[in-house]
Amino acid sequence: MPQADERLILADGLAAGDDDAALHARLIAAGVSAASAKYEVERLAKDPMALALRRQAARSAKQQWLFANQARLVRESEGGFALDTVDRIATAEFYRGYYDANRPAKLTGLVDHWPALSRWSLDHFAAVAGGAAVEAQVGRDGDPDYELAKDAHRRMLRFGELIDWLRGDEASNDIYLTAYNSGTNAAALAALWDDLAPIDLLEPRDGRDGFFWLGPKGTLTPWHHDLTNNLLVQVMGRKRVRMAPPWAFARMRNNRHCFSDWGNEALPAGDGTAETPPVLECVIGPGEAIFLPVGWWHQVEALDLSASMSFTNFRRANAHVDDYRSFGEIA
Repeated sequence: MPQADERLILADGLAAGDDDAALHARLIAAGVSAASAKYEVERLAKDPMALALRRQAARSAKQQWLFANQARLVRESEGGFALDTVDRIATAEFYRGYYDANRPAKLTGLVDHWPALSRWSLDHFAAVAGGAAVEAQVGRDGDPDYELAKDAHRRMLRFGELIDWLRGDEASNDIYLTAYNSGTNAAALAALWDDLAPIDLLEPRDGRDGFFWLGPKGTLTPWHHDLTNNLLVQVMGRKRVRMAPPWAFARMRNNRHCFSDWGNEALPAGDGTAETPPVLECVIGPGEAIFLPVGWWHQVEALDLSASMSFTNFRRANAHVDDYRSFGEIA
């Protein structure tokens, strides 16, 4: 029987698609004798687990070829790898050109009719809901995995306390009221929905659609992908949004669930390199929105004190999470 480290070396090589010569070279590089390396590689021909790994590696290589073709087609298209900005987009155009095409877009003119654009401020929040008990993510700065460990950072506080802290206008990633807290906050902050109005692109459902976000400048949602299509609408302040396409999966360092080991790294906009993904970047301000298609990696950074709404109630099922199975470790 090979030693445990030899089995691991062989498994890694098989998963990477190594042929026998490459597997032999891996073992030799790890200090295994030539005779032992020859023996272990030869016995793989009768090992059903090794055969299964080789089939999986072949499927993975085929998948990467398909992704590479998607990348080529995007770069060779008329607009190339770029982010469109569209003003007052028609519903049919949005679904045909962006939602159904799994293509992000910066959208303007969608919410010019929202009272929130003129009403929302810290003073307004304090007046209509300052006494409400709300849930927020707290203590994020001390935890490098704060997004993965969201449940551990849930804290209840009075909305007025958060507002008073935000008045200091300090840059911080330590406290953030996010969509993840909406289950607790939807009722407490219901008055804020009176400042919203329907968006033509969306399907009204229960009258309180959407998720509320509020935090200081400096809040940072690390690289990840969502399990649904999302529309992020900015009401107060600005956010920088970086995006990478699903076909860049091999360069996204996705080792667990929907999260990327790139984390808070400010990956540069452009075509990427052999190691880094291609990235689109934009800034959205009050009244502007970004459509984030399902599977697109993104990172969101608040450049100012920021209040936003996000929505998933499109005029499509948007049920992609239903058959998602990769909640644990991936690599």
